[in-house]
Amino acid sequence: MRNWITPLVFVSVVGVNAAQPPAGTGAADPPTIIITPKRPGDPPSPASSTPDPPGLIIIRPKGASPSTTPQPGPTPTPAPVAQPPTPAPVVPPVLTTAKEDGKGLFDYWFAAAVEGDRIGYLRWTGRELEQRGKKFWVGVKYQNFTISRFGQLVTQFGEESTVETPEGEVVSTSMRQGLGKDQALALSGMVDGKVLKIKGAGAAQGASDTPWPGGVTGITREPRLFKENQALKIGEKFEYLTYVPQVNRVVKVGVTFEGDETTALWPNTPPRKLLRFVSRMEPIQGEGGQKLTLPPATTWCDAVSAEPLRVEFDFPGLGGRVTFLRTTEAAAKAPVTNPPDLFKTQSIRLNREIPGIHTKAAVVYKVTLPRDDDPGTAFPADARQEIKNLDPKAKTLELHVSASHGPIKGTPQQAVPGGEFLGSSFFINWDNAEVKAHAAKAVAGLQADATAWEKAKAIEQWVHLNMRAIEFSQAMATADNVAKTLSGDCTEYAMLAAAMCRAVGVPSRTVLGLVYAKGADNKPYLAYHMWFEVFADSQWVPLDATLGMGGIGPGHVKITDHSWHNERSFAPLLPVLRVLMTRPGFEVSRVSP
Repeated sequence: MRNWITPLVFVSVVGVNAAQPPAGTGAADPPTIIITPKRPGDPPSPASSTPDPPGLIIIRPKGASPSTTPQPGPTPTPAPVAQPPTPAPVVPPVLTTAKEDGKGLFDYWFAAAVEGDRIGYLRWTGRELEQRGKKFWVGVKYQNFTISRFGQLVTQFGEESTVETPEGEVVSTSMRQGLGKDQALALSGMVDGKVLKIKGAGAAQGASDTPWPGGVTGITREPRLFKENQALKIGEKFEYLTYVPQVNRVVKVGVTFEGDETTALWPNTPPRKLLRFVSRMEPIQGEGGQKLTLPPATTWCDAVSAEPLRVEFDFPGLGGRVTFLRTTEAAAKAPVTNPPDLFKTQSIRLNREIPGIHTKAAVVYKVTLPRDDDPGTAFPADARQEIKNLDPKAKTLELHVSASHGPIKGTPQQAVPGGEFLGSSFFINWDNAEVKAHAAKAVAGLQADATAWEKAKAIEQWVHLNMRAIEFSQAMATADNVAKTLSGDCTEYAMLAAAMCRAVGVPSRTVLGLVYAKGADNKPYLAYHMWFEVFADSQWVPLDATLGMGGIGPGHVKITDHSWHNERSFAPLLPVLRVLMTRPGFEVSRVSP
């Protein structure tokens, strides 16, 4: 089977608490991103005159204190922290034979774990429905994971389904993915010849259609493929097409039979004969030619029924080996008590500290991408970032990154951005009362003839002062949702700032990459991060509302940017996932003051 991973869940990004810098703080005294745990009984952080929300990890500029000047906008209430319940053991399932002549076809429950620690469950069901005298099969995969983001337990869900004919032809698809507070992305698609016509509700209307070749396998038929290919000899394989709704792509999966083995899947149960298959998904094509190759997945099936009982694959973004083990509903839904912390599993440890990095002129990083077949395309080159000394064989390169604090006079003019960088889209949706009101407040003190750069800087400061990074339960909320809550982490800061810029006529886009940060161990890291860029004085210029410095330093490493125009999938995250999957290594080679 293909990897059961939704891209959004596993990109952990760092935000900074929106605290106002103390008087006298300037370019020579930059904020440092600090990530420190708050434990029961700890005194208030020295960076704050008010107690930290209990049990949370707080991210703020070092040495900053909360603003004493009231700022427009509501102050959100800190989210409660879930207490880990007592875990339940994983127990063997009660295996049932799939029925093709009734309403219930199958109902599989899988407990999910990373390196033996539970993270949640997946339910995979198939049922038969009759409509207007015709029978249809409806397959659903529902995935529920609990992870830790900066010390706070966060539960995220994803669901995908297909409606198929009993002969296996897919008629329609649907997907739901949790986003922000009480918000989910919901998409559906109807197969119309060789095109999947995508439909979205509300602001999701107008999503891009996708090519639909013949023979795409639906969710109900997918587990039956093992039964159909049960007679394969060792080394032989079969292939099938599958739709990945999270990125709105149809991809091919090749499955090789590697033999049988006898082993016990569950504690205190006798060994049983299993068939072992290895699935390899073809690279997922993203925009700009970038490709994401997911690791192979191994599936163990019952030797008699050929039903899948266990699936395993390596996923560096979660810290190691991911296992889905077939079990009962009660065991699958047992409480999660020790989930992986995404900052720990995804951040990249640096070899040395760089004090005051956000005011430095440039940094040269030596980068190693051991699992990437084309390392020279993993990072883009632009006005502040350049790749040198690429060694494709050793999979190493030098990344020269410089600071940017506004448009540079004399820079060659760049192409005028298209309307997608000004339009209101599903994620960057500015055409609503809340975003427009915030944007108007942000630029209210400017002159009538203020430049695009002046407007963008004012918006960066407003978001920096009014947003609060007090909870991290949101995955990637839309701008209108953020405008209501004024809380979240760096993805929410960036989405809101980009939307506010468009609301005042300034073209914008979000940027995903890495940022220099200190961990709970006070060691330097590069953590996954989001900021934004605006088109001003005929050039794209970066800003980061989490820092509010009117630009960024060489501690920001860019991986990709996107307008999010007509985008309701998470395909823009593919370049970041690609870097994450390579287990990248960074060393600081040279720092320019």
